[in-house]
This record gives sequence, structure tokens and C-alpha cells, in this order.
Amino acid sequence: MKVWGAHGEFCARHQWEVIVATLALLACAASVERHGPGNRSEHCAGWARACPGLEAEYQAADAVIMTFVRCAALLYAYYQVLNLHKIASKYLLIIAGVFSTFASFIFTSALASLFWSELASIKDAPFLFLLVADVARGARMAKAGWSAGEDQGKRVGRALSLLGPTATLDTLLAILLVGVGALSGVPRLEHMCTFACLALLVDYIVFITFYPACLSLVADFATNRKEIAHDSPFSEEDLKPNPVVQRVKMIMAAGLLCVHLTSRWPWSANHGIIEGPIDASIPVPHDNILLHSYVKWFSVSADYIVIATLLCALIIKFIFFEEQRNWVYDMDDMTVKEVINDTDFSRKPKFSVGDDSNSEVSTQTDEAGNVEDMEWPTLSPSSSASKLNAKKRPMVECLELYRSGACTSLSDEEVIMLVEQSHIPMHRLEAVLEDPLRGVRLRRRVIASRFNNETAIKQLPYLNYDYSKVLNACCENVIGYIGVPVGYAGPLVVDGKPYMIPMATTEGALVASTNRGAKAIGSRGVTSVVEDVGMTRAPAVKLPNVVRAHECRQWIDNKENYALLKEAFDSTSRFARLQEIHVGVDGATLYLRFRATTGDAMGMNMVSKGAENALKLLKTFFRDMEVISLSGNYCSDKKAAAINWIKGRGKRVVCETVISSENLRTIFKTDAKTLSRCNKIKNLSGSALAGSIGGNNAHAANMVTAIFIATGQDPAQNVTSSNCSTNMEAYGENGEDLYVTCTMPSLEVGTVGGGTVLTGQGACLEILGVKGAGTRPAENSARLASLICATVLAGELSLMAALVNSDLVKSHMRHNRSTLNVQTANVEPYTVALKVPPS
Repeated sequence: MKVWGAHGEFCARHQWEVIVATLALLACAASVERHGPGNRSEHCAGWARACPGLEAEYQAADAVIMTFVRCAALLYAYYQVLNLHKIASKYLLIIAGVFSTFASFIFTSALASLFWSELASIKDAPFLFLLVADVARGARMAKAGWSAGEDQGKRVGRALSLLGPTATLDTLLAILLVGVGALSGVPRLEHMCTFACLALLVDYIVFITFYPACLSLVADFATNRKEIAHDSPFSEEDLKPNPVVQRVKMIMAAGLLCVHLTSRWPWSANHGIIEGPIDASIPVPHDNILLHSYVKWFSVSADYIVIATLLCALIIKFIFFEEQRNWVYDMDDMTVKEVINDTDFSRKPKFSVGDDSNSEVSTQTDEAGNVEDMEWPTLSPSSSASKLNAKKRPMVECLELYRSGACTSLSDEEVIMLVEQSHIPMHRLEAVLEDPLRGVRLRRRVIASRFNNETAIKQLPYLNYDYSKVLNACCENVIGYIGVPVGYAGPLVVDGKPYMIPMATTEGALVASTNRGAKAIGSRGVTSVVEDVGMTRAPAVKLPNVVRAHECRQWIDNKENYALLKEAFDSTSRFARLQEIHVGVDGATLYLRFRATTGDAMGMNMVSKGAENALKLLKTFFRDMEVISLSGNYCSDKKAAAINWIKGRGKRVVCETVISSENLRTIFKTDAKTLSRCNKIKNLSGSALAGSIGGNNAHAANMVTAIFIATGQDPAQNVTSSNCSTNMEAYGENGEDLYVTCTMPSLEVGTVGGGTVLTGQGACLEILGVKGAGTRPAENSARLASLICATVLAGELSLMAALVNSDLVKSHMRHNRSTLNVQTANVEPYTVALKVPPS
């Protein structure tokens, strides 16, 4: 291991010497030509001529087989190149890896021409070499050696110390395995296998010398441009071979060695010498070698057409379509870094080094979970996006392109320039660029520069999110998103059907406590009753005097007039149906509380639109009426209000269940009498003494908010939706069971519109089986309301039991105390220094 490490470090530290020496040897080997008596190279060596006797072996079956070999070689080579592409810079490492492979091929060809002339005439040698060359190990070494913050020579040396022994064993095994074909007695197969063995040996030598030097050189160049990727930390465990696999390889190598020792060895004294006289009548025009080579290599035949088509397709795909994919990534990030999606979704997105990858790497975490700051990446001159961003056009030209609707052709710097000069409104970036992710990315750059908070902005994630669903629906001026952990409580049986309840929260012990309540409820389940009370909106209108206000109120109370208003209201929506108009009076001001059912939508916008249309009709009868506000707080929305507690809003839900004495004893460690007594003193008397409105519960808001966030509801509406009255009383013949009810008169929920359109929130609704509109109006929203109320009941039970057992603090210390952010501090005694004024 130490020898391999020292060798790798030497190659990395003397990169230029190794590369120059390799190129010199390559030039020498390519120019070597044997002459002299008995030398048949002038007739057989080189790629321009074929050895007599071999061409006869090209039969129809042979053409089919060799066509398959060539296609497989091209596809395998393309796969290897893509592996290198994913490790680091698309072009730099590919150049190093491909040139290493090319050098190995030229060395092999030169040696074949020098020592075994018949091998040089194998026209499928390039394809054969592509099949035996192991570029993947170069990718593994690149991953290990491509790093910053450490001496590059030591890095490459350590990588080679781990890969060297494995590469040696693999090369030996491959040579022995391929060498079996050289024992077949079939001339063409023997020639091909011999060439393959030679290629494997040369490729191995190049891998342990030339490639480490190239890798170190490329890494040095990339480091100078800050293109080193920090997302793939080097781990020796990734390169250490599996000992079981190594033992199997050694056993196979030993067996193959025995086969070779006991068989006819393919190398003989006259091997490769063409017996028989050379036909002197065959002209070999030395001055037409190039033409002869061209005709031989590019003769039109079926197999060549197949190979040429495949090769052209791969080239076109790699140059144009791969670049198109990277171009999308280019426009999706702050400078240019390609995002490499990891199949392990527990990790953050990876970013490749270099040229056309995209991104401002938000943050990266180490194994301990600590955040590592990342620098804004820079562009490599080789990328297409770099060429686009290379020169900033004048303001006049950029403004002309923007006004002509060609803003997508502007570079990032040009767009930012237009934003800074107030030509492009910040909130319209997504629409102007026709790319939500690019709009978010550029807004982050502007905000980071304008408010000097670059570090903080980088720590806010923004990649891998569908912002197209956010625009004009959920949020504006987007600069990222916040991830909230989602747990589940359950199974919770509601109306005979079990549910797993998703809860998004950052409060430890909440999901565990609710889950304990669901366990106590058990298979008996919860029974629910849901009433669609309707959503409300209460405009404030003012009349000239109280007499006119009284007349207006009487006019609205008239059934015929109410029917006119209802018709105007209902005409604005397919689902909104007006139920009543409750009028509140304050002097000459009227508060018209429109209440309407809204189907499966929560319906605030729906009711507002209908109320506005009804007011237009009302104003035609009362022209002296002035609309002060579309909402006069008599609704009342997102505020604690007795009117919602009394008259209801959204859905009115009542749930009940009976907890057996056994579950009370085994799960809650208490009894019915103790819980009912605590509920009366805490939830009823205590809340009344505090003057609470709708707060006759232990912590209903906890469960309501957690499910609201998970399912895309409006979290601010937990103020009204958390109105809950929890009741507990002894039940059964002996009074040992516990009868529990939860009444929630103003639960505001919907399963369509708002945040329900987002991917994660839609998934949680799908888990509950209530996503979208139901077959009947309000079917899914009513079911969601019943599930929320049932979850509240489970959470109420568990918390009340914890309170009577003094388990609350214990559970929170166990579930709600993060050890990641706890730091030991040296507490010094607090002293007060008294300042005495001078006398």
C-alpha cells in the first residue's frame, strides 16, 4: 500500500515530467518501424495493409458478430464517458480519461506492430480496446483525487494506494481470462485475444503513471478557478475492495493460470510469421498508403453503415442533447453548475465541478450535520452558458431585447442589471424569464447583494422545487422554501375506516403523543358528524343616516329581495351557494355577513367574489350606500371571535369515542374519574376564568396546525379553526370507561385550491384519500374536517393523561430537546459592580 501511495504521489507531484515523458515515448513508439532481412513488416505491419490469409476469415457470420462487438464497444465507451462526466468537469476529466485511453491504444498498436506484425492488421482493434479498457477505475480515482483543501499529491497517492492493488489483480485476472481465447486454435480469435491481453497490460501501465499525473494537473487548473466540488467528500471506504470479491478473483486467477500452464502456450518461435512466399506481383504503392488506408477503413458495407450511424448518433446526443440538458441547468442557477441528482433522497443535491454545471450550492452538511459554507461557483470558459455570460451588452441593447419580449436571451448579469435599474420589477422575474427556477435564483442574487446577506441566503434551500405551482397561487417574491418534517399518527379509526394522519411540525413529542391517543382509541374508533356551515365574508357599508341604514336592513330581510341578492351571489361560481346574510348594525354602518357553501374549496376568495357582486346589485337600490371595506371583520377571519364560536364558520364537526378502562389503565396509567375531573377544572373552569373564546380544550391548535401545514391549508386560520370544546365524563355501568367528545364549530378546510396544489401537500391529502374534489360537493373537505377533529380528540386524550401523571415535562425532555444545538457553556458567577460617585 505504501509503495502504491508513494508512486501515485510521485506521479501527481511531477505531473509535467510524467506527461512529457509519456508523450515522448508515445511519439517514439508510433514512429518505430522494423527493417532488415526476413522482416515482413513492410508487407504486414501497419493499419494500411492486411496480412495475407486473414481477410479470408471475413464471412457473413463473422461480419454480424464483429458488428455486434463494435456497437457494444461504442456503447460501453459512451457509458464510461458519462461516468467521468458525472464525477467532475464534463470536458476536462473526459479529455484526461479519453487521452489516457488513446495513449494506451497507440502504445498497444505500436508494440503490436513492433513485435507481432499480424496483430497490427486487426482492423477491429480499436473497438476491441474500447471493450477491455476500464475507464471506470479512472472515474473512481477522479472522485478520490478531485478535492480541495489538501495537498493534491497526497490525495492522489492515497487514492492510488487503495486502487493500485485492486487494479493489478483485475488486470491479471482479465489477461488470464481473455488469454483463454488465445488457446482456441482459431487464428482470428487468437489474434484478437492476444491484442486484447497486450492492450490490458498497456492500459494498466498508463493508468498507474500517466492518468494520476493528468488528474493532478487538471485538479490544479480547476483549483485556480475555484471549480472544486465540495459535495463528494473523499471516503476511503468507497475505494476499499470487498474482501470476499477479492478472494473470489484470486481463486479464479489461480484456476485460469493452471489452464494456461497445462495448455498450449500461444506464443511460439514462428508465431505471427506468414508461411509461404510473398506474392511479389501484388503492388504496394508506398506513395498511396493514405489513400489505401482511407479506402480500406471507409469502404461502404452493411456493418460500416451500422457502426457509422451509431457513432454519429452518440456524438450528436453527447454534443447537442447533453448540452441542452446542461443548458437547462445553466439557466437554473446563479452561475453555472450542473445538478447531479442522487438517488439517495436523504442527501442534498450534488453539483458537479466545472464548466456547465449549475449552481449556487446552497449549503452542504458534513456527517455531524454541521453546515459548511460554500462559495458562489464560477464559470468555465468552455461552457455554453459561460459564452453567453462572457460579455455584458450595453443597457440600451438589453432594454431593447427586454421590451421586444426576448428577455430569455439575456444573460444573468444583464437581467440583474435591468432589475437594479428598475426596468424589470423584482416580483415579475419568473414571468419575464419564463422560467420560475431561474427567476428565484436571480432574485436570491439581487437580495444577497442588496442587503449584504449572502451567507444567510445560501443557507435557504431553493433547488428541487416546482415553483410553477407556487406562482399566482401560494407565494410571491419567492427566494426559496422551508422544509418541515412530516410524521404520522395512527392508525386512527374514524367512522369505521383506519387512517394514517400526516402531521407537519417542529414540536417534539406532538406526533408521539397523538399516536398514543390513537392507540388508546383502538379499533373502537371515533364517530364523527360534520355539518357544512359555510364560509363567510362581511363587507362594511355605510349609509347617510340610521334611517337609511334601517331601511337597507329591512330590504335585505325581505325574502324576495334576498332572492335577488342570492342570484347575483351564486352567479359568480359553480359551487358557491349563499345560505344567509346576517346583518350587524353599528349606527349608520351595516356589516353584511354573507355565509355560503363552497364545495370542496375552503372558499374565502369564492365568497369574497360573490359578496362583491351582490353589493353591486344592492347599490342599484341604495345609491347613497358607500362600501367602506369588502371585509369589515364581522366575518370573522383569522381572529378570535365569538360569532364564529356561536354561529360557526366552514365546517362544524363533533367527534366522540369511548376509551375502555383497560386502555386507560395500561396506556394512560390513569382512570376515567381522574381525567374527567381534570378536564372540568382545566378545560372548562380554567378557560372560563381566563375569558377564553373557543379555548375549552387542552391543545387543539397543535393538531390543527400540524395537519394544516401538511395538507396545504392556510396556517393562519388555526386561530378560528382551533375553536374546540373538549368534554370528558365517566361512562359505562361501573363508570370506569371514559366518554370523550370534541366539538369544533369553525373548522376552515378545503381539498382544492390554495396550498393543496403543491406536490408535498397534495401527497399528504392523497394519503388521507381526500385529494381534489369529491364526487359530491364538499365530500372530501368534510372528510378532512372529521379527520382533523378526530386527531384533535386523540391528542387531547394523550395530553390530559400526561398532565395528570406529570409526564409532560419528561416526554418533552425526551422528544423535544435537540442535542445538535446544545453547547456546553462556562457559567460564571453573576456579579454586580456598584459605581460609587466621587465625593
